Amino acid sequence: MKIYIDEEKCTGCGACKAACPKGPRVYSIEEKNGKKVCVVKDPSYCLGCRMCTTACMADAITLVN
Repeated sequence: MKIYIDEEKCTGCGACKAACPKGPRVYSIEEKNGKKVCVVKDPSYCLGCRMCTTACMADAITLVN
């Protein structure tokens, strides 16, 4: 599963990380250019459940097989 995060839309709220069953292994909240954003740490842990896309209120996450 490939995880794409649109850093322009991402607010760095961490909802994706909280909703994901493997959250801390897949996602990390980091600061880039003075803005908090979610980044993908290790996509190999992704289960493909799409809980992150459901939780993301900014609609910043896309999962592709």
